[in-house]
Amino acid sequence: MKKLILAIGIVAFSTAAAQAQDASKSTTLSIAANVGIPTTTGLSLAYGGDLQADFGVAPTTKITASAGYEAYSVKGGGSSSGIIPLLGGVKFNLGDKAYAHGQLGYGVSTAKGGSGSFAYAPSLGYYLSRNVDASVKYLAFSNHGTLGSVNLRVAYNF
Repeated sequence: MKKLILAIGIVAFSTAAAQAQDASKSTTLSIAANVGIPTTTGLSLAYGGDLQADFGVAPTTKITASAGYEAYSVKGGGSSSGIIPLLGGVKFNLGDKAYAHGQLGYGVSTAKGGSGSFAYAPSLGYYLSRNVDASVKYLAFSNHGTLGSVNLRVAYNF
């Protein structure tokens, strides 16, 4: 089941990326890195990256699709666990450079025998330049409990 969901996510994101290359200037692709503090007990660090496509649907609104990888380090030097978040969302401009972004989706565990989970990620961001933006993002996965983190995300926009 996980492989099927991952395959669907990859196909959906690839299709979105291919369409973005032919779209107007209101469509952007970005690559981002993030680091954060887990809100779940027993974890010490969250880090990862993602690819995101933003499709302009109105002057101040974009529909987004993203896929990435998020790792969580266990306190005391234990192993880390990973999740592949597949998210869709809406981004609203709050002025010239600030924005609010809400995403929902599915997280696929990379652990052997791991399961999937409902994912959500509200964030507030700021365009530092035409090609660089930074945001503070709460990324959470819920499945019989919540695994979450508050992350600083820095992206380069193409």
